Amino acid sequence: MKHESTAAEILKLVGGEKNVDSVTHCATRLRFNLKDEKVANDEALKNVQGVVGVASSGGQYQVIIGNEVNNVYKALTQLGNFAKDNDAPSVKKGKLTTLLDTISGIFTPILPAMIGCAMIKAVLLILKTFDLVDLEGQFNTIMTFIGDAAYYFLPMLLAWSAAVKLKANVGFALTIAGVLLHPTFAALMTAGKPVSFLGLPVTPATYTSSVIPIILAVWILSYVERFAEKYSPSVIKSILKPLIVILVMAPLTLIVLGPIGAIAGNYLASAVSFVNTHAGWLVSGIIGGAFPFLIMTGMHYSLGPVVLTAYAQTKTDSIVGPGMLVHNISQGAAALAVALRTKNKAFKQVAYSTSVTALLGITEPALFGVNLRLKKPLIAVVIGGIVAGIYVGLFGVARSALGIAGIATLPAFITDHPWNLVHAAIGCVIAFVVTFIITLILGFEDVPEDGKNQNTQEKSSSTNRVTVADVSEHVLTAPLTGKVLELSTIKDEAFASGAMGKGVAIKPEVGKLVAPADGVVSAVFPTSHAIGISTNHGAELLVHIGMNTVKLKGEHFKVHVQEGDAVKAGDLLIEFDTDAIASKGFDLTTPIIVTNSDDFLDVISTDKASITIGERLIKII
Repeated sequence: MKHESTAAEILKLVGGEKNVDSVTHCATRLRFNLKDEKVANDEALKNVQGVVGVASSGGQYQVIIGNEVNNVYKALTQLGNFAKDNDAPSVKKGKLTTLLDTISGIFTPILPAMIGCAMIKAVLLILKTFDLVDLEGQFNTIMTFIGDAAYYFLPMLLAWSAAVKLKANVGFALTIAGVLLHPTFAALMTAGKPVSFLGLPVTPATYTSSVIPIILAVWILSYVERFAEKYSPSVIKSILKPLIVILVMAPLTLIVLGPIGAIAGNYLASAVSFVNTHAGWLVSGIIGGAFPFLIMTGMHYSLGPVVLTAYAQTKTDSIVGPGMLVHNISQGAAALAVALRTKNKAFKQVAYSTSVTALLGITEPALFGVNLRLKKPLIAVVIGGIVAGIYVGLFGVARSALGIAGIATLPAFITDHPWNLVHAAIGCVIAFVVTFIITLILGFEDVPEDGKNQNTQEKSSSTNRVTVADVSEHVLTAPLTGKVLELSTIKDEAFASGAMGKGVAIKPEVGKLVAPADGVVSAVFPTSHAIGISTNHGAELLVHIGMNTVKLKGEHFKVHVQEGDAVKAGDLLIEFDTDAIASKGFDLTTPIIVTNSDDFLDVISTDKASITIGERLIKII
């Protein structure tokens, strides 16, 4: 995947920088707050290289990428400044939508830190289980507080992300979190004596690992800050505004907001405990079956307050974690069954790879790329998740470390109950076996081996035969002079696999790229290393000069056309310095791809070993 080009295409198809209020990302998807979601082109986005799918929920427009999301996000943020408000008016959202969007937006930025600490705790649990660490030693002590850091100082992390989401000053928010976590205040709360401030009682509470108090405090802080900004005289605003914010928010948080949040958290924890005691099996079953739909809408992150509140109280999660674990295994099992049954070699590789990532805990590629696409495997996922979810719920399975749930993180299910891990593992087996068998029984409509769509297949059937009169040919001439290579031999897997379409590659000897056919320039990449052309015969072409040459950021390239220009075969499109590019270690092998190959009966490349500009290169039937 070329992260820069993928990011550029995504930004274009969501409506450009002016349509973006803000953007963040989670483990697998870009999360946009768009001014108008109707501007986004869903179908075109699904066809962008590296995009698995799109979803819209809770006021967020989500583009599912997979494991490369962080790299695409970095490239995207270099293309525009999304922190500032733009002039275009935002679409008004409902209260529930706004609430869900806010919760999701607060929790997604802090997930990497939480997952990292959770994995530290999982590693430590393995070492302890096999007596590989001295429980009284300093290594255990240090690893323990490293693993606890993100959870102990959770109010700090939430203060930062909530301030960003609610457009409050991050420094103010972190200061208020520091007030709640200050060791002197913590000592006062545990001393057993009444505490008061300004004559008002301070309710005893512990705020380490808490969720609701700091979110509530930052929400109110955002209004106090705006008030201070508006009414502070400009001459002394730089000192008066901070004074007002801290002087108002610190006592207000200690006396009112913190206790309210703590009480709300306690009620939430009690509700979770009640559900666990009386209907834990049902909850895990529901989570196991419903999780695909939570992921589709991106609202699984909205469960964060429930999970973290319960974890703060009991140091375990028996609500979401067990159901999520068996769901993830079910996604992997369904994708594996598809991989074994499909006749499409390219799709088989996709199903195999997404199966592995799902079993390890990252399910979006399997969900959007395989199971949802084929529909029937998703039914098997739901059934397998419900059955296995009920099992782990009946045996009270819980996890002692939060984060991604999969085979690699099973040690997170090591708790004080020795059979907890065993029942978690049995739940995984049930999820896998049930889902795998049901997927094979239900079957699915396979993706055609040659990538042809259903209409093409119907044309080749006995009831819709293709006659000689129906067949025409469209010739593309060589846009470069050089050595001809089969796509399967080049280093870039996205091109070599044929996933982007059929075509051929040329290793150029001369730094001139010309139009291979009459048509219109459909895209010119910002870094000048690639160009798209729509031919007059309906072919969509992508010519990508070199491997990883996007890193040159346009250096050594000179583009002679712009998007929307009409061109004739042989017209000069791009000039590039082959010697300078090669001297920097870049491979100049250039794929010429027919990206809509599925729209044609066949795409046949020349069998010549070398070619010059203007010679026949590709025949499209």
